[in-house]
Amino acid sequence: MKRLQPLNYLAQKLLYLWIRTDIIQPEDLPVDDNTSVTVYVLQSRAWTDLLVLEQECKKRLLTRPLSRIPLAPMNRWHHVYTVAQAQPLTAWLMQEPKRSQMLGGLYRALKENPQLDVNFVPVMIFWGRPVLKQKHWLRVLFSDTWGFAGRTRRFFTILFNGKNTLVQFSPAISFREIIKQHDSPESTIDYLQNHLSTRLNEIRTATLGPDISHRRTLVAKLLENESVVQAIHERAENDGISRYQAAKIANDYLNEIVADRSYITIQILQRVLSSFWNRFYEGIDVYNSRELNALALTHELVYVPCHRSHIDYLLLSYVIHFEGLAIPYIAAGKNLNMPLIGPVLRKGGAFFIRRSFKGNRLYSTVLFEYLASQINSSMPIEYFVEGGRSRTGRLLQPKPGMLAMTVRAFLKYRQRPVAFVPVYIGYEKMIEGKAYLAELQGDDKKSETLIGSIRSFLKIRGFYGRVTTNFGEPVMLEDMLNRQYPDWKNENYNDEQRPEWLKQTVSRTARKIMQHINQAGTVNAVNLIATALLAAPNQAMDEAELQHSISFYAQLIRQLNYSGRIIITQQSPDEQIHHAQALGMVRRRKHELGDFIYLDKSHAVLLTYYRNNILHLLAIPSLLASCFINNTSLSRKKILRYMQIVYPFLRREFFLPWPAAELDAQINHALQLLSDSQLLIYNKIHRTYSKPRIGTELAQLGLLSQVISPLLELYYMIFALLAEHGSGTLTRERLEELCYLMAQRLSLMYEINSPDFFDKKLIANFINTLISAGYVRVNNEDRLELVEEALKEGRHTRRLLNRSMQYNILQMLRTATAHTE
Repeated sequence: MKRLQPLNYLAQKLLYLWIRTDIIQPEDLPVDDNTSVTVYVLQSRAWTDLLVLEQECKKRLLTRPLSRIPLAPMNRWHHVYTVAQAQPLTAWLMQEPKRSQMLGGLYRALKENPQLDVNFVPVMIFWGRPVLKQKHWLRVLFSDTWGFAGRTRRFFTILFNGKNTLVQFSPAISFREIIKQHDSPESTIDYLQNHLSTRLNEIRTATLGPDISHRRTLVAKLLENESVVQAIHERAENDGISRYQAAKIANDYLNEIVADRSYITIQILQRVLSSFWNRFYEGIDVYNSRELNALALTHELVYVPCHRSHIDYLLLSYVIHFEGLAIPYIAAGKNLNMPLIGPVLRKGGAFFIRRSFKGNRLYSTVLFEYLASQINSSMPIEYFVEGGRSRTGRLLQPKPGMLAMTVRAFLKYRQRPVAFVPVYIGYEKMIEGKAYLAELQGDDKKSETLIGSIRSFLKIRGFYGRVTTNFGEPVMLEDMLNRQYPDWKNENYNDEQRPEWLKQTVSRTARKIMQHINQAGTVNAVNLIATALLAAPNQAMDEAELQHSISFYAQLIRQLNYSGRIIITQQSPDEQIHHAQALGMVRRRKHELGDFIYLDKSHAVLLTYYRNNILHLLAIPSLLASCFINNTSLSRKKILRYMQIVYPFLRREFFLPWPAAELDAQINHALQLLSDSQLLIYNKIHRTYSKPRIGTELAQLGLLSQVISPLLELYYMIFALLAEHGSGTLTRERLEELCYLMAQRLSLMYEINSPDFFDKKLIANFINTLISAGYVRVNNEDRLELVEEALKEGRHTRRLLNRSMQYNILQMLRTATAHTE
């Protein structure tokens, strides 16, 4: 590294005529003084790396790496050190660890001078990352990888990627603290050398992804895995086939599953996606991503986004890369492994899994071991806990399959701690809007085909607004295990005999992830306008009234403080309305006394999707408003009673974060906000809450109650149907079928434009909660029995519904019952 200063100066000037740098550095980099010095640590002995580090430190007034250490005991050395061997090939052949004279000299200086310390700051310099917004494929060929780069390759790497150079500083490592932990000089220096190398590799892994094997090599290695071999033997014995045939089946499974990432493919996808975003979208907003860079150094990252659209896969990978992180391997449904499209997705990092493989032990074993191999190699993983795309805009109930495999993989191999990273993805307008509209109106979901996918892509037209990606608070797997079973670290986990606490851990982790996704929600103009207009009579409002309503909802969400990660649009109400109109989501009718904003029939159905995106944020205040539909005045005790009955169902459906013990505080806070807004009037003498007699506040209270009303109406209909048929007469399946048909009929007759009303998953989830809450029992004949307490609670809570809707439901129920008898 010793070069003449004039040569360094000239080379640095020439280099910076060409390159451009981005910097990632911690806020607490050490500052040198009379007792402390900084030594930068590089991974390679490349001259260009040193020149870049020198210039970036100079710009930031940091200690210069090429300057000598000024303290007398250490002034033989400069402020820079490399972990690479001087003769790497010889050292590798001889299997000799590096024993640096510099580290030895610094060790002796610190031993002789107890007041001194040396802070090592690992620094990685990336000359272009694997995926960049590029104009030529040569930039990918010569971007940074895990392979060795000679002088010729380094020249072309700088030539093609120098304008995308990333310099990443790591937090400092104190040599004094390491000395305290070891006895001999040799063990101290060996530990420090290994620690510095590990830290640099962690930074490299977090940015480039792990050093991955060739696909054929990985498949061959997995076929030799002990658990896979055992599953192959069992398959051969159970099916009466040879072990060779069973092994061939396992090989076919792996080739069906395993990703085959290609940086060339990723580069092409990157260019296509950049063009796609720029053509159809106004921009991509990213929030709360800063902590992920540090987390990636110490944890295996498992991204668990909500699933709204097929482009979620592509969007999140695009965002993750531009945040300076390794692109994850993505679990995709086998239905996407179609000709042409499947191979491209596989080259982009997708691995394909079957929707169902219950009873196929060989398939589940090879999938599990493949997932475990990627987790153990520190490869980031991404999958959708919901299992499929939400057609209603609400989060679906989580599917435990992939999550359970992740937890089992960690318990079995325990390589790195696992952090689940919830991600909320919000759209102002969905590309699949028309397809979802058809499904929301009752059409069957169409299967994915090559021709259908190409046709759908070619039909994309128009303007789709902005997309938001908001990273939620990570869920640490070890924390969840500690809460569920504190002694898990002391047990030898046997994957063949899974303990009961494992199932509970997976279930609680899944719900925690869903809660954190909702706590990272974003509230855009379309969400607010959909919420306001769908609650209004005929889905139409005076423009000034609409402006007031969406301003109220935005302010209420802000004051509720659901989570510190919630993002609310900064557009004014007027800007929001014009933006929604530009997206084609609302219509305007001109009038001399003021324009009307309204929804046509198709958009009235579609916009329920966007309202449902934020329904969890308004669930508590909307339910409070519903308490006053049939009541002029209520005591807090009576309000609390209503809330306690309904809350378990809302909490399960919307993944609300507050346990029953914390419900009182949330109700008090929401009541205070409604009182401050004059939607409720608190009587201090009688300690009651009353609704206003007249005025805009009364109207707004009514609109607020309508936000949650479709859900409460469905709940009431299911409960009334069960009560009407009598306890012990309906099976769960028959009840679900009748509920769906009844809801569909009611929706058609009374023009209820809410697909929630006949959502099969919503119906099934409510029945599950009835059973888990003890309101309904399943008898020995698999029929549902209502307990007496349930009838009492049902009669009590019907006052949360509009009387005309109660009548309509009961009238329709009697008519339908007469036809079925």
